[in-house]
Amino acid sequence: MLNKRIVVLGAGVSGLTTANLLLQQEKAIKVHIVAKHFPGDLSAEYTSPWAGAHWKSHAAKDEIREQEFDRETYNYFWKIANTPYSGVMIIDEFEYWEKLPQDFSDPWFKTLCHEYRHLRKEELPVGVEFGITYKSISINPSTYLNYLLNTFTSWGGTTQRVNLSHLNECIESDTDIVVNCSGINARTLGGVEDSDVFPVRGQTVIAQLPQSYMNWAFFKREANGESTYAIPRDNGEITLGGTYEEDNYSTDVDYDTATAIIHRCLATRPDLLPKDQPHLIIKMHGVGLRPYRKGGVRVETEWMTSEKYGKKILICHNYGHGGSGYESSYGTAQSALKIMKEILQS
Repeated sequence: MLNKRIVVLGAGVSGLTTANLLLQQEKAIKVHIVAKHFPGDLSAEYTSPWAGAHWKSHAAKDEIREQEFDRETYNYFWKIANTPYSGVMIIDEFEYWEKLPQDFSDPWFKTLCHEYRHLRKEELPVGVEFGITYKSISINPSTYLNYLLNTFTSWGGTTQRVNLSHLNECIESDTDIVVNCSGINARTLGGVEDSDVFPVRGQTVIAQLPQSYMNWAFFKREANGESTYAIPRDNGEITLGGTYEEDNYSTDVDYDTATAIIHRCLATRPDLLPKDQPHLIIKMHGVGLRPYRKGGVRVETEWMTSEKYGKKILICHNYGHGGSGYESSYGTAQSALKIMKEILQS
């Protein structure tokens, strides 16, 4: 991709990761990020700051492509864990089942994640039939997004805050490639308008604990289909969740839901609360719209002709990550780079 000028649309975790990899792995190129929102913004339509942001693969045993995305990302985060100002840290992950499924088998990542094992009966919380544990990764979203942005600009990348209605609007006379990391907006963005993209509303509660008090996360599958989780951050914050509401665009906080989330989390792991602390200190409530897509994440290329400049532009799509934005971010970005190079070489 020598001497190419590349525009990355979107400054969430997917866009920033892809932009960084382009500058890191390709020589003599220019990369420019255009986005409505950047790290530091807390708009509900800017999904990445509100994410649970830890590694827990959702890929099924037959989803080989998704497994590879998650595998590459796990190895990447493992390498950069505890890098100053990254917000990335290694934690103990606990997955609980209120009722053990009859068809349970060990997940595909059994051989990937360090220290994977089944939990002993005496290690299970009250009301939990089965569980596993392994070493995982927690990412502080705001810290990590700023880390990516600062790295990008230090390598010579440029940015522009703009609200686009069509893919054509980010193309200039010297643009060669556009990488579309528009997330939930891929559903309505002109030139894309992917009707397979849909929102899944997630609500969380962010609480403050003493720093370094908690270095573990849990994810519990309730018998009624709900999921309950708690994820620590490097600064002592914890994110409690959650909800899964398809096609719900509401970004308003439901305080009854927030109360229920807190109750479920403390009922599962009462040790979330330090013994000398009578109640959780709530910092804020979060609502985000996860960018799900029927058929899974879209990582593929197509050519588009710019009528304004009379030239063909290579479009590379990288969106539709659903609830796996962070845990697959590095792997999908690597895949996007690979297919861009293949199509240009052919």
